[in-house]
This record gives sequence, C-alpha cells and structure tokens, in this order.
Amino acid sequence: MNACLSAARSRFVLSSKTASVFRARRSRRYTVAPPSRVSNVLETAVVTPVEKKSETADVSPTVKFSDSNYFKEGETVDYWRKYEGSSSENIVTALTQELASTREEFGRLEDVPYFAYHLFRSSFFTVQGFVGLVMATANGGTTPSASMKTPSAAVTTAGRLFLEALITYRQDYRNIQEGLYSAPFDMEPAHRQFNPLYSMQQSLRFFEEATATLTRKAVKAPTDVWMNDSNLYPDYYRHTFHYQTDGWFSEKSAKVYDTSTETLFVGRQDAMQRHTMVPFGRFMKDREQKSTKVLEIAAGTGRFHTFLRDSYPELETCCSDLSPFYLAEATRSMDYWRRYRGDDVADKGSTSFVQANAENLPFEDESFDAVLNVYLFHELPMGARRNVMKEVARVLKPGGIFVLTDSLQLGDTPWKDPVIGNFGDFAEPHYRGYITTDFGKMATELGLVPSEKEMASATKVLSFYKPEAPVVFASPTVTISTDDQL
Repeated sequence: MNACLSAARSRFVLSSKTASVFRARRSRRYTVAPPSRVSNVLETAVVTPVEKKSETADVSPTVKFSDSNYFKEGETVDYWRKYEGSSSENIVTALTQELASTREEFGRLEDVPYFAYHLFRSSFFTVQGFVGLVMATANGGTTPSASMKTPSAAVTTAGRLFLEALITYRQDYRNIQEGLYSAPFDMEPAHRQFNPLYSMQQSLRFFEEATATLTRKAVKAPTDVWMNDSNLYPDYYRHTFHYQTDGWFSEKSAKVYDTSTETLFVGRQDAMQRHTMVPFGRFMKDREQKSTKVLEIAAGTGRFHTFLRDSYPELETCCSDLSPFYLAEATRSMDYWRRYRGDDVADKGSTSFVQANAENLPFEDESFDAVLNVYLFHELPMGARRNVMKEVARVLKPGGIFVLTDSLQLGDTPWKDPVIGNFGDFAEPHYRGYITTDFGKMATELGLVPSEKEMASATKVLSFYKPEAPVVFASPTVTISTDDQL
C-alpha cells in the first residue's frame, strides 16, 4: 500500500518541489524571440529543425513525428507527457493531494473565488453527465462501457476526470496570475449560469441531446444533415460530428453545444481553451491593443471569443465561422459579454462577424496581426488542414502569430496512445488522421515558423510566426501518414 501511495504522489500531483519550480518560473515571464529577431536570422539562413532522438524514445512506436523537432516546449508539455491515469486504489489519495497542493500554492483569500467557482463547476457537470448517461441507458440509447458498468468503476472514472480538471485549473490560474489573460468574467453569482431557471433549461437541453446522440451512436445512424448546398458547404462539413443533432446546422445544436462539451470534459473545457492566450499573451506583451487586428476562425458559439475580448478589450477582432447558426450564437455570446461589461468597454475595441470557410477566407493578404483557432483541425481531412494553414499564412501580416489549439495527438500523453484513436468512432471520421499529422512540418512547408508548444489536459496549443521574409526550410527526416482512415 505504501508503494501504491508513493506511486500516486509521483504520478498524479505536482510535488512541492515541482510546484516551487512553477512558482519560480512564474516570476519571470517566459518569452520567445520576437518576430523581427526571428526573421532577421531566417532571412539569411537555411533552417534545419534539430532532431532530438532522445525525445522520441518514450513515444508509442506508431508515432512518426515529434513536435520537439520544431517547437520550444513549455514545462506543461513535460508534465502532461509524464502524467499517467490513476487506479481505483489511489484515486482518492491523488485527489486529496492535488487539493492540498493547490491550497499550498494558492491559499490566499483572493484565490478562493476562482477555485470555489471551478470546483462547483466541475461538480455540476460531473453530476449532469451521470444523470444524462443514466437517462440514455434507461431509454435504451446506450449500454454503459466497461469504465461505467459498476458503481466502483464509475466513481474511479469520474475521479480521474475530476483530477485532470483540478490540475488544469491550477495551470489556468497560474496563467491568470502571470497576466497572460483575465479570470473568467462570468464567475460572479450575478451571471445567468447561477440562475436556477437558466441552468435547468440548459440541463434539460443536454439530457434530450445526450439521449439522442448516444442512441444514434449505438445504432450507427447515418451522419448526413439536411443542408445540401454543396456550393457553400464542403462535403466533410455536412456531417453530424459526434452524432449531434443537426450537425452544425440548427439553432438547437448551437444552444446545447457548450453544455454538451463541458459535460464531456467535466467543466474544464473553458480552462483548456483559455490556454490559447498563453502564446498570444506573450505576443501581446509589447504591443498596443488598439493597433492589433485578430481573427478567430471556426469560432463556433463565440465562448472563447468572450474570454479573448475580456482579456484584451481594446482589440479589433473578427469572429468567423462557416455555420450561420453558430455564428448567430456567437453574436449573442458577445452581446451578453458587452452588456455585462457595460461602460467599461463601451468605447473600446470592436468585433465583427463573418460567415466564412476557413479554407477560403474572404480577407485581403496580410490583413491580421494574429489568427487564433480552437478545436477545428481534428474535424478536417488532410487536404483541408493544409488549405486552412495556407490561408492563415496568407492573411497573416509579417511578424504575425497563428495559434492552433486542438486535441492531443499521438505521443503527447503516451499512456493514452492505445485508446486515443477511439474518439474517431464517435462520428469523427478524420480524427485518426489528425492525431498523426505533423503540424510543424506542414507549417514550415507553407511559410510559417513553428514557435511554442503548451499542453493542458486533453488540449495542446501550438503557435507559429509569419517571418518578415520568406524562409527556406530543410525538413528533418520524419514521415507522416496522410490517410485519415488509419
């Protein structure tokens, strides 16, 4: 038993020594070479990314690339790479120690609201997820998986997810303390999510959607949608990803989306998405907000965009998405944020909304200082991934930054490698191709310079710069598969 507890300490929580390292590093801002310096070096040199063979030793043999060949990896990458899931014997110990470590690092009175809110948030979505699963099972919509068949297995699964959420919140709060972005604007009890009627309405939507989704998955229902305008929407887009009702093509889908995905991630999705602003925050360190134009592609419901504008209210931003229904929801999200902030942002910044296919953006060359994206690339076939990356490179100004935030890939968290591809069975036909895609190699081929990599639980964040002048790259001897149906 002592051995098990010892293993739990080393696997699942940041030790006091590790926490001290994080605190020490937090005191000095982690920076990368500014675009001008990068471009000055690259203008006159052929760049050969360094191969670090030792870095790939711990990776599954199915992995054909290593991000470390291209990206400067933050300490979060090393942490999550070494992280392992817990067993039922030590999950309680691991949770207890994580809570104790959090209290030790952030025990001030002013830290309480953030962690109280997020603990409540995860508890709420955990319970909602269990109720939804029970309802779907009772209606014959699904059969519990092995990890949920017994009370003990269900508690262990919930504990593992809750533990990852706690660690993610600690990372998120460090970033807030460092000044990379603001705390969530809607933590205060006055917001609608604390209104029992609003919460009940969202929960009822989720229960209905969960039952319908799991039923369709159980019978492998067709994934076509009612929208058939092939001139505007690519074939791959007219697909009910996750078996969700109407795919991306209804107001009903847009209104339940955030609740559904937050339940899947037991409330940590917002925190994972906010890590997009880690490289962006470093980029903005010496920049004027008023003179910075930012484009978010595939913005969905606009949830992340509210965090972006709240952290950097003087930005000029464009919120784009291909779905008119999700874009309409994004306008409602931004309206809600602006009403809450009121006079504080009345004469600051602006946000426009554009329906656009990220493969063919309706913007002039070199028109944005930054392009951000959250959770798009895993739903694209390989050709579309390259097209989107190419378009990003086109609309970015020289010296501009592109931040790609998406799901983990093979090798990011090795203990998950044997099962990570299973998500492709949830009406995600391009996911197995995504997890083997070398974005560092792709970006260099399309004229972008890979910069940083960060991780937060089930999410990875990659950043790229557009150099001041074209760069000639010599690719490392790595190979990838372009088959999305591995």
